[in-house]
Amino acid sequence: MYSMTQTRISSSLEAIIARTTSNLSREAITTSYRDRLVIELLADSSTFAYQLLEMLIGASGIRIVSRRVERAIATNPMRELDMPDDHYTALCSSIMSQATTPCISTVHLLRFIVHDSTTAISAELSNYGILSEDIDTALERLIS
Repeated sequence: MYSMTQTRISSSLEAIIARTTSNLSREAITTSYRDRLVIELLADSSTFAYQLLEMLIGASGIRIVSRRVERAIATNPMRELDMPDDHYTALCSSIMSQATTPCISTVHLLRFIVHDSTTAISAELSNYGILSEDIDTALERLIS
């Protein structure tokens, strides 16, 4: 018999998801869960997601993109059909099912969400000249 190692969620990602879920539930927000989570990821310069994007577009670029995502959420929110905790649990499960690493971090989440062309972050990064493939390339450079 052998034991399979299970993919886990990094503590920083877990904390950001918990904080975002709590805020959304408390404020009864039912729109744009993925974009709201990315805004939280990028609000913390110590996250791997922030550092990867900083490498691509710089800190000022992150601030510009974050403001544009916030504006997109305000003007054209994506209606969600589930509760935030269910949504984020399913999101993490999807990422873990594709993971080739023992721990998923904020950058894995960013990568997954940017690959979703329906998100405001995907559109705003594209407008900024960053495609999901650019995130893949940058991630490969960072981990190799």
